[in-house]
Amino acid sequence: MSLDSLVDIVSNNVGILIILAAFMALMALFNPNMAPEKERLLIKNPPRRLLVPWSHATNKNQIYFSLRGNRLQLLDLKEFYWNLARHEPGETPQPLELQLEGLDVKFFPVTNQIYCLEFNPRKGAGETWIEANKPGSRWLRTLEEYPPEHYTLFFWVEGEAFGMFREIREYLWQRNFEVGWKPSLRDDRLELCNGFEGSTAFQPQ
Repeated sequence: MSLDSLVDIVSNNVGILIILAAFMALMALFNPNMAPEKERLLIKNPPRRLLVPWSHATNKNQIYFSLRGNRLQLLDLKEFYWNLARHEPGETPQPLELQLEGLDVKFFPVTNQIYCLEFNPRKGAGETWIEANKPGSRWLRTLEEYPPEHYTLFFWVEGEAFGMFREIREYLWQRNFEVGWKPSLRDDRLELCNGFEGSTAFQPQ
């Protein structure tokens, strides 16, 4: 006995049911009142997007900040590099120390291409978040000088300043800045190297 006819009937009925289900789903999408109660709740309350801050590589230049004692400090290295450029290059690079505004910097050469910088922010240097948001603040002038199309911002964050950092990061994300960070202790010296693992340790998230 051949079952071809029965298979055709079942296939046709399944196909019709699929078409009806798709049609009802489309109608419910355009008219939520037609959807079952559970589906209407899902339509009214769509799932929230969760932003996971994975580290990623970037070709942008980086600007560095310290967050200690709830004070935001730009680690401005332009003056340091100007002083470094005045020193004549030799066969053996020499360490260099320099005192900047609110910041002590040490230069530790490894080779002519690889070096490390050690920052020691001075106590009380920088701005509070309230001061940083006032017109003409160092913070706002820095954001104007370094636009998000060409720069990322990286922060060393001391534990008590983490709440302040989250507020700053949200502020920067809304302005399309890429942001990276590292935890630090209050008395830690902050170190940045341009070789070895230093090239990937300061990526934005």
